[in-house]
Amino acid sequence: MDIEKLQEIIMATTQEFRKGKEITTKNRGGVKVINIYAMPHQSEAPNGLEMVDCHFIMVGVDKTKAQTLKEALKQVLAKYPQPDRLASGPSYIEVGAEIGSQDLALMLFALGKVLGFWEIITPETFGCKGEEGNKMAGRGFVMISGYNPNNKVSAN
Repeated sequence: MDIEKLQEIIMATTQEFRKGKEITTKNRGGVKVINIYAMPHQSEAPNGLEMVDCHFIMVGVDKTKAQTLKEALKQVLAKYPQPDRLASGPSYIEVGAEIGSQDLALMLFALGKVLGFWEIITPETFGCKGEEGNKMAGRGFVMISGYNPNNKVSAN
């Protein structure tokens, strides 16, 4: 799979936005955990982006630009190292390991959703919010419904 081409397509069509505060602090098992979301807040997203909730972040997708790169993305995904895994709905952790970044995986998920390749499944899909939802998401429960390039999943 051409990772550089995939990254190029993702970066040309998507932008990350934080959902909450820029810096959060929590204690987990006696360890102080600081998260830094070094990205603009979703309220700062420019008009014209289709916003997709990927649990941890919002991803803005330029749908017009995405449509122009749809076939190129299909060509890249056709060479995904484990196509059966992509077809069965992997998590952002698994895809991130394949493409080198969990952030890129989330942005790819949003891009594919807007192009109708798949749906995104998050804890909130099943009504899990707050700390319970965050724990589930941290364990990989942010995934796609599965990729089939010949079927359009959503009405987008």
